[in-house]
Amino acid sequence: MAFVTLGWAAVLVVDARTAEAASGGQPTPKQLAPSSPEASPTPGTPAEAASEAICAPSSVGNTVEVKVKEPDNFQSWLSQGDNLLRLKRYQEALMAYSRAIDLNGGELPGWLGCAMVLQETQKYDTAVRALDRALTISPEHSQAWFQKGMVLKLSERYEEALAAFDRALQGNGAWGNSAGLADAWLNRGSVLWWLEKRSEAIAAFDKAIEINPEFALAWYNRATALLQEGNYVEAVASYERAIASQGQWGSLTGPANAWYNRGVALEQLERYAEAIDSYDEALKIIPNHTKARLRIVALRQRLAASPQS
Repeated sequence: MAFVTLGWAAVLVVDARTAEAASGGQPTPKQLAPSSPEASPTPGTPAEAASEAICAPSSVGNTVEVKVKEPDNFQSWLSQGDNLLRLKRYQEALMAYSRAIDLNGGELPGWLGCAMVLQETQKYDTAVRALDRALTISPEHSQAWFQKGMVLKLSERYEEALAAFDRALQGNGAWGNSAGLADAWLNRGSVLWWLEKRSEAIAAFDKAIEINPEFALAWYNRATALLQEGNYVEAVASYERAIASQGQWGSLTGPANAWYNRGVALEQLERYAEAIDSYDEALKIIPNHTKARLRIVALRQRLAASPQS
Protein backbone atom coordinates (compact mmCIF):
# COMPACT_ATOMS: atom_id res chain seq x y z
CA MET A 1 0.00 0.00 0.00
CA ALA A 2 5.41 -2.76 -2.48
CA PHE A 3 4.06 -3.74 -5.86
CA VAL A 4 6.11 -4.85 -8.84
CA THR A 5 9.66 -6.12 -8.76
CA LEU A 6 12.68 -6.14 -10.95
CA GLY A 7 15.06 -9.05 -11.10
CA TRP A 8 16.64 -8.37 -7.74
CA ALA A 9 13.52 -7.17 -5.94
CA ALA A 10 13.20 -3.51 -6.72
CA VAL A 11 9.64 -2.89 -5.60
CA LEU A 12 6.94 -0.55 -6.86
CA VAL A 13 3.94 1.08 -5.33
CA VAL A 14 1.66 1.27 -2.46
CA ASP A 15 1.76 -1.79 -0.27
CA ALA A 16 0.68 -4.52 -2.63
CA ARG A 17 2.34 -7.84 -3.49
CA THR A 18 5.83 -8.35 -4.85
CA ALA A 19 6.80 -10.82 -7.56
CA GLU A 20 10.41 -11.82 -8.11
CA ALA A 21 12.25 -12.67 -11.33
CA ALA A 22 15.78 -13.97 -11.33
CA SER A 23 17.44 -12.95 -14.57
CA GLY A 24 21.11 -13.71 -14.50
CA GLY A 25 23.79 -11.35 -13.34
CA GLN A 26 22.02 -7.97 -13.55
CA PRO A 27 18.46 -6.88 -12.76
CA THR A 28 16.10 -6.39 -15.71
CA PRO A 29 12.51 -5.07 -15.76
CA LYS A 30 9.57 -7.39 -15.21
CA GLN A 31 5.92 -6.88 -16.25
CA LEU A 32 2.63 -6.93 -14.35
CA ALA A 33 -1.08 -7.92 -14.18
CA PRO A 34 -4.72 -6.99 -15.37
CA SER A 35 -8.59 -6.87 -14.35
CA SER A 36 -12.56 -6.06 -14.33
CA PRO A 37 -15.54 -3.47 -14.66
CA GLU A 38 -16.98 -0.67 -12.46
CA ALA A 39 -19.51 -1.25 -9.71
CA SER A 40 -21.87 1.47 -8.56
CA PRO A 41 -23.54 1.66 -5.15
CA THR A 42 -26.64 -0.47 -4.82
CA PRO A 43 -29.49 0.33 -2.45
CA GLY A 44 -29.44 -1.68 0.76
CA THR A 45 -31.98 -2.77 3.32
CA PRO A 46 -33.07 -0.69 6.32
CA ALA A 47 -30.19 0.27 8.59
CA GLU A 48 -30.77 -2.37 11.27
CA ALA A 49 -31.03 -5.27 8.81
CA ALA A 50 -28.08 -3.95 6.82
CA SER A 51 -25.99 -3.69 9.96
CA GLU A 52 -26.79 -7.28 10.88
CA ALA A 53 -25.97 -8.53 7.38
CA ILE A 54 -22.89 -6.42 6.63
CA CYS A 55 -21.35 -5.28 9.91
CA ALA A 56 -22.20 -8.23 12.13
CA PRO A 57 -19.32 -8.86 14.56
CA SER A 58 -19.44 -12.55 13.61
CA SER A 59 -18.02 -11.43 10.24
CA VAL A 60 -14.55 -11.34 11.81
CA GLY A 61 -14.82 -14.02 14.51
CA ASN A 62 -16.86 -14.89 17.57
CA THR A 63 -19.25 -12.29 18.93
CA VAL A 64 -17.81 -10.23 21.77
CA GLU A 65 -19.32 -7.85 24.29
CA VAL A 66 -18.51 -4.14 24.10
CA LYS A 67 -19.77 -1.50 26.53
CA VAL A 68 -19.91 2.29 26.52
CA LYS A 69 -21.01 4.76 29.18
CA GLU A 70 -23.90 6.04 27.05
CA PRO A 71 -25.31 3.02 25.20
CA ASP A 72 -28.00 5.07 23.46
CA ASN A 73 -25.52 7.63 22.12
CA PHE A 74 -24.42 7.20 18.50
CA GLN A 75 -21.20 9.19 19.01
CA SER A 76 -20.17 7.07 22.01
CA TRP A 77 -20.30 3.90 19.94
CA LEU A 78 -18.56 5.57 17.02
CA SER A 79 -15.70 6.83 19.21
CA GLN A 80 -15.38 3.41 20.83
CA GLY A 81 -15.20 1.80 17.39
CA ASP A 82 -12.47 4.22 16.31
CA ASN A 83 -10.43 3.52 19.45
CA LEU A 84 -10.78 -0.25 19.09
CA LEU A 85 -9.87 -0.09 15.40
CA ARG A 86 -6.65 1.79 16.25
CA LEU A 87 -5.86 -1.00 18.73
CA LYS A 88 -6.58 -3.64 16.03
CA ARG A 89 -9.29 -5.18 18.21
CA TYR A 90 -11.37 -5.86 15.16
CA GLN A 91 -14.25 -7.93 16.56
CA GLU A 92 -14.94 -5.35 19.24
CA ALA A 93 -14.56 -2.47 16.79
CA LEU A 94 -17.07 -4.05 14.43
CA MET A 95 -19.51 -4.54 17.31
CA ALA A 96 -19.20 -0.84 18.21
CA TYR A 97 -19.71 0.32 14.61
CA SER A 98 -22.65 -2.05 14.25
CA ARG A 99 -24.31 -0.50 17.31
CA ALA A 100 -23.63 3.00 15.95
CA ILE A 101 -25.30 2.05 12.67
CA ASP A 102 -28.28 0.55 14.49
CA LEU A 103 -28.72 3.86 16.31
CA ASN A 104 -28.23 6.03 13.24
CA GLY A 105 -27.79 4.19 9.95
CA GLY A 106 -28.10 7.43 8.03
CA GLU A 107 -24.70 8.70 9.22
CA LEU A 108 -21.65 7.96 7.11
CA PRO A 109 -18.95 7.39 9.79
CA GLY A 110 -20.41 4.14 11.13
CA TRP A 111 -20.42 2.58 7.68
CA LEU A 112 -16.91 3.85 6.90
CA GLY A 113 -15.60 2.45 10.18
CA CYS A 114 -17.31 -0.88 9.58
CA ALA A 115 -15.79 -1.00 6.07
CA MET A 116 -12.32 -0.28 7.44
CA VAL A 117 -12.55 -3.18 9.90
CA LEU A 118 -13.72 -5.48 7.10
CA GLN A 119 -10.87 -4.26 4.89
CA GLU A 120 -8.29 -4.84 7.64
CA THR A 121 -9.62 -8.38 8.17
CA GLN A 122 -9.58 -9.04 4.40
CA LYS A 123 -13.38 -9.34 4.09
CA TYR A 124 -13.20 -7.36 0.88
CA ASP A 125 -16.56 -8.21 -0.70
CA THR A 126 -18.39 -7.34 2.51
CA ALA A 127 -16.35 -4.14 2.85
CA VAL A 128 -17.50 -3.09 -0.63
CA ARG A 129 -21.11 -3.69 0.44
CA ALA A 130 -20.60 -1.45 3.49
CA LEU A 131 -19.09 1.28 1.31
CA ASP A 132 -21.94 1.00 -1.18
CA ARG A 133 -24.29 1.65 1.74
CA ALA A 134 -22.22 4.70 2.68
CA LEU A 135 -22.40 5.94 -0.90
CA THR A 136 -26.19 5.69 -0.96
CA ILE A 137 -26.10 8.19 1.92
CA SER A 138 -23.56 10.53 0.29
CA PRO A 139 -22.98 9.62 -3.39
CA GLU A 140 -20.19 12.19 -3.92
CA HIS A 141 -18.23 11.57 -0.72
CA SER A 142 -14.55 11.54 -1.67
CA GLN A 143 -13.31 9.49 1.28
CA ALA A 144 -15.94 6.79 0.74
CA TRP A 145 -14.98 6.47 -2.93
CA PHE A 146 -11.28 6.46 -2.00
CA GLN A 147 -11.83 3.73 0.56
CA LYS A 148 -13.82 1.71 -1.99
CA GLY A 149 -10.96 2.11 -4.46
CA MET A 150 -8.50 0.77 -1.88
CA VAL A 151 -10.66 -2.29 -1.17
CA LEU A 152 -11.14 -3.00 -4.88
CA LYS A 153 -7.40 -2.64 -5.44
CA LEU A 154 -6.69 -5.13 -2.66
CA SER A 155 -9.24 -7.45 -4.33
CA GLU A 156 -7.30 -7.09 -7.62
CA ARG A 157 -10.39 -5.57 -9.28
CA TYR A 158 -8.23 -2.92 -10.86
CA GLU A 159 -10.57 -1.37 -13.42
CA GLU A 160 -13.25 -0.95 -10.77
CA ALA A 161 -10.64 0.48 -8.41
CA LEU A 162 -9.55 2.99 -11.05
CA ALA A 163 -13.16 4.12 -11.54
CA ALA A 164 -13.55 4.50 -7.76
CA PHE A 165 -10.39 6.61 -7.43
CA ASP A 166 -11.64 8.79 -10.30
CA ARG A 167 -14.95 9.28 -8.48
CA ALA A 168 -13.03 10.18 -5.31
CA LEU A 169 -11.08 12.85 -7.21
CA GLN A 170 -14.29 14.20 -8.76
CA GLY A 171 -16.19 14.09 -5.45
CA ASN A 172 -16.99 16.58 -2.74
CA GLY A 173 -13.45 16.92 -1.33
CA ALA A 174 -14.43 15.41 2.04
CA TRP A 175 -11.38 13.28 2.79
CA GLY A 176 -11.62 12.79 6.57
CA ASN A 177 -8.36 12.07 8.37
CA SER A 178 -7.28 9.02 6.38
CA ALA A 179 -6.75 10.22 2.83
CA GLY A 180 -6.33 13.22 0.62
CA LEU A 181 -5.85 14.28 -2.96
CA ALA A 182 -2.23 13.16 -3.06
CA ASP A 183 -3.12 9.70 -1.73
CA ALA A 184 -5.86 9.31 -4.33
CA TRP A 185 -3.50 10.23 -7.18
CA LEU A 186 -0.84 7.89 -5.77
CA ASN A 187 -3.21 4.93 -5.62
CA ARG A 188 -4.69 5.80 -8.99
CA GLY A 189 -1.15 5.57 -10.35
CA SER A 190 -0.56 2.14 -8.81
CA VAL A 191 -3.76 0.79 -10.36
CA LEU A 192 -2.88 2.26 -13.76
CA TRP A 193 0.48 0.52 -13.50
CA TRP A 194 -1.23 -2.82 -12.85
CA LEU A 195 -3.37 -2.15 -15.93
CA GLU A 196 -0.14 -1.55 -17.90
CA LYS A 197 -1.02 2.09 -18.59
CA ARG A 198 2.52 3.12 -17.85
CA SER A 199 2.65 6.75 -18.97
CA GLU A 200 -0.67 7.50 -17.24
CA ALA A 201 0.65 5.89 -14.05
CA ILE A 202 3.77 8.06 -14.03
CA ALA A 203 1.60 11.13 -14.71
CA ALA A 204 -0.54 10.21 -11.67
CA PHE A 205 2.56 9.92 -9.48
CA ASP A 206 3.69 13.31 -10.80
CA LYS A 207 0.31 14.76 -9.81
CA ALA A 208 0.67 13.37 -6.27
CA ILE A 209 4.11 15.01 -6.06
CA GLU A 210 2.74 18.31 -7.39
CA ILE A 211 0.18 18.31 -4.57
CA ASN A 212 2.67 17.17 -1.91
CA PRO A 213 6.32 17.71 -2.95
CA GLU A 214 7.53 15.90 0.20
CA PHE A 215 5.47 12.75 -0.44
CA ALA A 216 8.27 10.19 -0.17
CA LEU A 217 6.22 7.24 -1.38
CA ALA A 218 5.10 9.15 -4.49
CA TRP A 219 8.74 9.90 -5.36
CA TYR A 220 9.59 6.26 -4.69
CA ASN A 221 6.77 5.00 -6.93
CA ARG A 222 7.72 7.43 -9.68
CA ALA A 223 11.33 6.28 -9.44
CA THR A 224 10.47 2.60 -9.62
CA ALA A 225 8.11 3.16 -12.54
CA LEU A 226 10.92 4.95 -14.38
CA LEU A 227 13.29 2.13 -13.44
CA GLN A 228 10.86 -0.41 -14.89
CA GLU A 229 10.66 1.69 -18.05
CA GLY A 230 14.45 1.81 -18.42
CA ASN A 231 14.84 5.51 -17.58
CA TYR A 232 17.65 4.84 -15.11
CA VAL A 233 19.11 8.33 -14.79
CA GLU A 234 15.78 9.89 -13.89
CA ALA A 235 14.98 6.94 -11.63
CA VAL A 236 18.16 7.57 -9.61
CA ALA A 237 17.24 11.25 -9.24
CA SER A 238 13.71 10.38 -8.06
CA TYR A 239 14.99 7.84 -5.52
CA GLU A 240 17.27 10.55 -4.16
CA ARG A 241 14.28 12.89 -3.79
CA ALA A 242 12.37 10.15 -1.96
CA ILE A 243 15.28 9.57 0.42
CA ALA A 244 15.80 13.30 1.02
CA SER A 245 12.12 14.05 1.69
CA GLN A 246 10.66 14.08 5.18
CA GLY A 247 7.31 12.84 3.96
CA GLN A 248 5.07 9.81 4.11
CA TRP A 249 6.20 6.25 3.33
CA GLY A 250 4.04 3.15 3.00
CA SER A 251 3.60 0.53 5.71
CA LEU A 252 5.76 -1.93 3.71
CA THR A 253 8.03 0.54 1.94
CA GLY A 254 10.71 2.81 3.38
CA PRO A 255 14.12 4.37 2.79
CA ALA A 256 15.86 0.97 2.69
CA ASN A 257 13.79 0.06 -0.37
CA ALA A 258 14.75 3.33 -2.03
CA TRP A 259 18.46 2.85 -1.35
CA TYR A 260 18.29 -0.71 -2.67
CA ASN A 261 16.37 0.24 -5.82
CA ARG A 262 18.73 3.16 -6.41
CA GLY A 263 21.50 0.57 -6.41
CA VAL A 264 19.60 -1.45 -9.02
CA ALA A 265 19.33 1.62 -11.27
CA LEU A 266 23.02 2.46 -10.81
CA GLU A 267 23.94 -1.11 -11.77
CA GLN A 268 22.00 -0.69 -15.00
CA LEU A 269 24.07 2.45 -15.65
CA GLU A 270 27.24 0.44 -14.89
CA ARG A 271 28.05 2.80 -12.03
CA TYR A 272 29.07 -0.14 -9.88
CA ALA A 273 30.97 1.61 -7.08
CA GLU A 274 28.01 3.95 -6.50
CA ALA A 275 25.65 0.97 -6.57
CA ILE A 276 27.70 -0.72 -3.83
CA ASP A 277 27.46 2.44 -1.72
CA SER A 278 23.69 2.48 -2.24
CA TYR A 279 23.32 -1.15 -1.20
CA ASP A 280 25.49 -0.38 1.84
CA GLU A 281 23.02 2.34 2.85
CA ALA A 282 20.17 -0.17 2.61
CA LEU A 283 22.14 -2.51 4.89
CA LYS A 284 22.65 0.25 7.46
CA ILE A 285 18.86 0.44 7.78
CA ILE A 286 18.13 -3.30 7.46
CA PRO A 287 21.28 -5.24 8.44
CA ASN A 288 19.77 -8.56 7.30
CA HIS A 289 18.86 -7.25 3.81
CA THR A 290 20.08 -10.41 2.06
CA LYS A 291 19.60 -9.20 -1.50
CA ALA A 292 21.62 -6.04 -0.89
CA ARG A 293 24.41 -8.12 0.62
CA LEU A 294 24.37 -10.50 -2.37
CA ARG A 295 24.51 -7.63 -4.84
CA ILE A 296 27.52 -6.13 -3.05
CA VAL A 297 29.35 -9.47 -3.22
CA ALA A 298 28.52 -9.86 -6.92
CA LEU A 299 29.61 -6.32 -7.77
CA ARG A 300 32.87 -6.58 -5.84
CA GLN A 301 33.65 -9.78 -7.72
CA ARG A 302 32.84 -8.03 -11.00
CA LEU A 303 35.08 -5.08 -10.14
CA ALA A 304 37.91 -7.37 -9.01
CA ALA A 305 37.74 -9.28 -12.30
CA SER A 306 37.64 -6.11 -14.41
CA PRO A 307 40.86 -5.28 -16.28
CA GLN A 308 40.39 -1.64 -15.21
CA SER A 309 40.37 -2.47 -11.48
